[in-house]
Amino acid sequence: MDMIRRMGFSSYFLVVWDYIHFARTNCIPVGPGRGSAAGSLVAFALQITDVDPILFNLLFERFLSIERKSMPDTDTDVSVDGRERVIAYLNEPYGQSCVAKIITFNLLTEHQTSQ
Repeated sequence: MDMIRRMGFSSYFLVVWDYIHFARTNCIPVGPGRGSAAGSLVAFALQITDVDPILFNLLFERFLSIERKSMPDTDTDVSVDGRERVIAYLNEPYGQSCVAKIITFNLLTEHQTSQ
């Protein structure tokens, strides 16, 4: 928690908690957590992720490091049916100019598609 505070990311965690909490309390399915955020005990304690990083021996340093000055990367999977409701919820306090839809595309080889 001290590193999160020192790096100035306390508000970031609260924003992520806010929209995850909104989704869950409105019966919008949210993924259990993936990527490096699953290594954060704070994310687990705030129920941003459902993955216990201690139980699975995950590294916090992959998620956030004092040597790396970039924002934490919290991948959030939200149900297609509820995604627009979550975005509308975020637009209320933060405004449309501060909310963006980001998608990731993966390129699979022929071998990967047949596995």
